[in-house]
Amino acid sequence: MQVARYLAVAAPDLCWFHPANGGYRNPREAKKLKDMGVKPGVADLAMILPDGRAAFIELKHGKGRQTDTQKAFEADCARTSTPYAVCRSIEDVDATLRNLGVPLRARSPE
Repeated sequence: MQVARYLAVAAPDLCWFHPANGGYRNPREAKKLKDMGVKPGVADLAMILPDGRAAFIELKHGKGRQTDTQKAFEADCARTSTPYAVCRSIEDVDATLRNLGVPLRARSPE
């Protein structure tokens, strides 16, 4: 939620969203979502960069590690030359967006 608040201030013009893949779903609902195309391992943030490319950010806390499905999604991104980053702080998100050429109106608190 801190990253969402940061993006609202620092990059209000960036097209981004959080694909709500996580959390418990009853089996019937989970099957329906899977049939509709929900894929395990999709990154926490999906965005359309100013140049029209897609990019993804996986958010991890502390020493949290990617799951096998997250690593597979990262590999899919690499295969298609789609930017993907693992970020552990708002500062990491800030640096990633700057490296991707996203104009930011504010800097992360360092």
